[in-house]
Amino acid sequence: MRAIPTEPPLAGWRVGVTADRRADQQIEALRRRGADVVHGCTMRTLDLSNDARLLEVSLALLDQPPDTLVLQTGMGLTMWLDAMDGIGLGDRVRAALSGCEVLARGPKAVSAARRAGLEVAWSAPDELFAQIVDHVDATGGRNRLFLQVDGTDEEALVAPLADSCREVVVVPIYRWALPVDVGPAEVLVDAVCDGGLDAVTFTTRQAAVHLVEIAEARGRRDELIAALDGVRAVPVSVGPVCSEAMRSLGMTGLVEPERARLVAMLDALAEVATARSAG
Repeated sequence: MRAIPTEPPLAGWRVGVTADRRADQQIEALRRRGADVVHGCTMRTLDLSNDARLLEVSLALLDQPPDTLVLQTGMGLTMWLDAMDGIGLGDRVRAALSGCEVLARGPKAVSAARRAGLEVAWSAPDELFAQIVDHVDATGGRNRLFLQVDGTDEEALVAPLADSCREVVVVPIYRWALPVDVGPAEVLVDAVCDGGLDAVTFTTRQAAVHLVEIAEARGRRDELIAALDGVRAVPVSVGPVCSEAMRSLGMTGLVEPERARLVAMLDALAEVATARSAG
């Protein structure tokens, strides 16, 4: 007997994608699952690895290695070491870091540290920066701590650590900005507000923050948040860090995978779509 063909799980769903990095991969995966995709990138990454400030911080590290290094992202550490390799300081930076305590926010940072030959002493169980702050405070603070920031507001990250650390030195690798052309993101905002999308995916917290900022500039912030309620449109998060930001912005009815991975996120959305079609 011939098998009866089944529809892909997201057939009939129109999904908005806010991603910059790996957007093509995500769009292709969504289309394989049957979705119609609207891409409205809400951010871009500004590479600071050639910035004089990073060199200054790196030289300060060589002069006086920190007690502790906090790694927010694997990409950040990789970009930092690549930049130092490019000017002949990579091995010296690795050697200086090898003697310090390394705290990581999540598995990607852990993997990058291990590839660099660094031993990770502790990793935040839920990949939340607040857990790193609590861990540092609970273990007696630190004298000199280097913090690899993740593109978000530096002061907001430094302030809670400064309460228990004598010195916090920021390692700036990259920062996030709005896209040069916000037109596609504006189209995405209007589609959400006008009921033209069934779901919107977010793979970074800043993508959610920027989408709301773009909506606010169009006078549609409240409409956007009201629409992203899990009923009119499903807000889909890649993991806990992103979810925390999305909830703080007012989004409800979030879909989040058990593991913070792109494929797992898309599978979680497909499960929601399948359940709704069956119900």
